[in-house]
Amino acid sequence: MKLHKWHIKPLFIKLLLLAFAIFLNILSWNSQTFSDWYIANILPVWINTYSRFTNIFPFSAGEMLIILAIILIAAGIIIFLLGFLKSDKLKSLRRGYWNIISWIAVCVFLIQTLNCFILYHTSTLESKYMDSASQYGFEELSSLRENIVGKLNSLSGQFERDSNGEIIYDADWDLLYSKCIKSMQELGEKYPNLSGYYPRPKRIYFSKFMSQQYLLGIFFPFTLEANYNTEMYITNMPYTICHELAHLKGYIYEDEANFIAFMACTGSDDLFLQYCGYLNVLNYVSNDFRNNADKEAWNSRTLVKEEAAADNIFLTADTWEKVNNTSFFKTETVEAVANTLLDGNLKINGIKDGIKSYSRVVRLLIGYYTM
Repeated sequence: MKLHKWHIKPLFIKLLLLAFAIFLNILSWNSQTFSDWYIANILPVWINTYSRFTNIFPFSAGEMLIILAIILIAAGIIIFLLGFLKSDKLKSLRRGYWNIISWIAVCVFLIQTLNCFILYHTSTLESKYMDSASQYGFEELSSLRENIVGKLNSLSGQFERDSNGEIIYDADWDLLYSKCIKSMQELGEKYPNLSGYYPRPKRIYFSKFMSQQYLLGIFFPFTLEANYNTEMYITNMPYTICHELAHLKGYIYEDEANFIAFMACTGSDDLFLQYCGYLNVLNYVSNDFRNNADKEAWNSRTLVKEEAAADNIFLTADTWEKVNNTSFFKTETVEAVANTLLDGNLKINGIKDGIKSYSRVVRLLIGYYTM
């Protein structure tokens, strides 16, 4: 009797993976219970395996993959432009290229589904842990602002500064990472998804271009890495790191990541982290307060001290000058494109208010202080 060898065709495997990814997306969109179960039980598996692997690299593996993608796209354009040549080798190269691209597309879609898309359909942190944040009035908002401004004014004078008034922070970066991770893990006692292993935050090499997008940090789902902008002013660093680490643990909503970063920073025993935590929610709270305050309330508000107000920046003036002088594109153009893409991505994943969802952190902060 002759034995027959069974060969699974690559096309069948690709279609199977694509179908599986589509099935998971449909399931997560229609079952919050499944999404909650996935984040609690399956996502930690990827973090403890895949994320540990990408953490081996001292650089951002996600950023390197983006560079590789750009190279592949450029190669595809060249191959397309050479399409008029009648060459068997070129035809073979073209087939090989599209085969590689199709594999990459299917794998990226599957990984994005597993590490990102499903996360958008979980129960909200507010619905699971808070009862009082759904409704609040101006009194609660005013009290929140007074609390935050009071903390900032108290802490702002406790740091060494240079001749320009900028904070001098000479701590070891690995120590800063460990403080952020420690604070995040401590939150795991109340919010179980935040417990366990965290990879080392990664620096973005092309941070100047990132600055033009007004991005402080970015979570790469396809490498499970938390990345941050090295050009931003130091008071943004701890908060941004904790924000991106929150995404890594399944808190993909921007308001929730902001809220978790606030709790992690302000819950630390490090005064600098506390200061950064209060400073990074100031604009959200102040904007809501300004939009709702009458003349009397506005005139009677506690003012933010000059030092704290000066620390409430994205980049210093000198850094902005370097960014704009070394860029190939205008910052206004890059920012507009980035905002459109970010807003579109959030809305596609079910976040109806898009970028505006960041400011919903005020609602969570009030719930936190009134619990």
